[in-house]
Amino acid sequence: MPSAININIFVLKINSFENASAVNIGQNLLADWNNYDKKTQGFGQNLGDDSDFVGIKSAVDDRDLIDSPSSFQKIPLP
Repeated sequence: MPSAININIFVLKINSFENASAVNIGQNLLADWNNYDKKTQGFGQNLGDDSDFVGIKSAVDDRDLIDSPSSFQKIPLP
């Protein structure tokens, strides 16, 4: 298991990254930035320090025949 990543910028704490995550400060242009992702979660995520779910009841009804159909076609700049 890889070691945990913790980034602290003054009062901003980042300890969890998802697909195509970014932390940007100031003016930014994220060129060719593409991500297609689907999660089937009954109650989501709880990632804060000392946080907990209490009395969890959840159900997921995922009848999709095709999950997250997507396509991306890059058009070259002139």
